[in-house]
Amino acid sequence: MNVSFEQIDAVNGLLTVELKRDDFASDVNKEVAAMGQRHPIKGFRPGHAPKSLLMKYYGASAVYDYIRENKLQILGEPLPNEDTKVDIMNDEEMTFKYDLGMAPAIDLKLNKRINVPYYIIEVTDQMVDDAIAHDRKRLGTLVDGEVSDKESMLRGSMIELDEQGNDKQDGIKVERTVISPRYMVDDDEAAKFVGVKVGDTFVFNPHKANGGNIAELAAMLNVDRNQADVKSDFRVTIEEIKVNQEAEMNEEFFKGVLGVETDVKDEAAFREAVREMIGRANVPESNYRFTVDAQRILTDKAGEMQLPEEFLKRFLKLRREQDEKENTEVTDEEAQEMFKSLRWQLVKDHLAQELGIQVEKEDIDTAAFIFAQQQLSQYGIYNAPDDLIRQQAERFMQDDRTREMIQEHAIDNKFYAAVKESVKVNEKTISVEDFRKLYEKDK
Repeated sequence: MNVSFEQIDAVNGLLTVELKRDDFASDVNKEVAAMGQRHPIKGFRPGHAPKSLLMKYYGASAVYDYIRENKLQILGEPLPNEDTKVDIMNDEEMTFKYDLGMAPAIDLKLNKRINVPYYIIEVTDQMVDDAIAHDRKRLGTLVDGEVSDKESMLRGSMIELDEQGNDKQDGIKVERTVISPRYMVDDDEAAKFVGVKVGDTFVFNPHKANGGNIAELAAMLNVDRNQADVKSDFRVTIEEIKVNQEAEMNEEFFKGVLGVETDVKDEAAFREAVREMIGRANVPESNYRFTVDAQRILTDKAGEMQLPEEFLKRFLKLRREQDEKENTEVTDEEAQEMFKSLRWQLVKDHLAQELGIQVEKEDIDTAAFIFAQQQLSQYGIYNAPDDLIRQQAERFMQDDRTREMIQEHAIDNKFYAAVKESVKVNEKTISVEDFRKLYEKDK
């Protein structure tokens, strides 16, 4: 057996595998037959696959050995050349040809002459005010109220009505239920519960108010879920109103927002601590924007990268056929997106090797901790204790898809941290409005 390589052009190559019958007449022939038993080919019964197909698998094995031993940098996978024609039953010599898409050479080294912006989102007084107002409501208490508002929780009795607006015989009667206009999906129905007093009676439609949500209806009507799909109007009588009394600006509130370990004693120090907390919460946004700008700038610095475009489109089309996709054609838009993504991946892989990026267990644990912290902050838990964050991180790592995503984050975190150290980072403080406009300019 002989394997040879021909460089067609800068990004396309051809591997040729030449076999003589003696190469597989004995041991190889047995192995080929065994492959048919172990690895059935779609459309043929095990052990009965045509040897011409099995020999292509054998030829492919030789191709991969050659690529590995000669350290050829390829894209995708070797594809059988359309000119390959083999008669395994009669040919004494057989030639298998494989098209290769070659990765372009990249000559890029990071240095301080490369400038990448890093945008810090300005924390305004209004942002601090809004955060404090949110926390005062979140940590507030429910007290008796005279008049309801959108945030109130009301208790009352309900009676189902017939089509004429009278009490329905054998209809649903609810002695005591909880109603909150805040969670109603229909604005008109929610408005009926705003500005009312204890003792007020009026008609509303629970089904409309809750958007037909069976779980919400079952809870409001105090019935089983299989009885909750009721579309009738109801007369409700308000018996109790609870309104949210905002938390006072005192040390107990400061600890509720900043954590029990805080030593903040007054409002001025608290506002400054909230400002710092918002700034820390914005860091992931700034870091992500850095990755966007670094990707664009470093790809440009790498210069024009010629790709085996026709090969790649053919490769993607074949993959779709193997996955039995309904539409296997590759549009120009899809191709350009693939080329753009591939160019950056090539640059990133090159730089990761130059920077000696290696991800350890500690890096993955840190990425899981940060991910859990971010998830908790989305629910308004900004200062969760480390033990709670670690428990959440461990739960995330038990899910295969989430663990894979976190591992990718760990690689990216280490890569971009190394990039930051190697280039000149230009810090710029901008408003949140201007920060959003950066993405509009990208489009």
